[in-house]
Amino acid sequence: MKTLTEVLPDVDQLSEEDQAGLAPHLIANLQGAPLGPDDQELARRDAEIDAGTAEFLSFDELRKAVGR
Repeated sequence: MKTLTEVLPDVDQLSEEDQAGLAPHLIANLQGAPLGPDDQELARRDAEIDAGTAEFLSFDELRKAVGR
């Protein structure tokens, strides 16, 4: 197995699009990594925004909700 030091020069040679695709791939393969919303959830949320039915939080409300 290659080390991170060995792989990084190859990663740096990837296109910006490929590098952007690599990040979620790596995170998804981490044990216990939190998973974000799937494509269906994103489409649902986007439709709510377009329909004007989405409920938004201010930054202060978000900070309070996460306990910071």
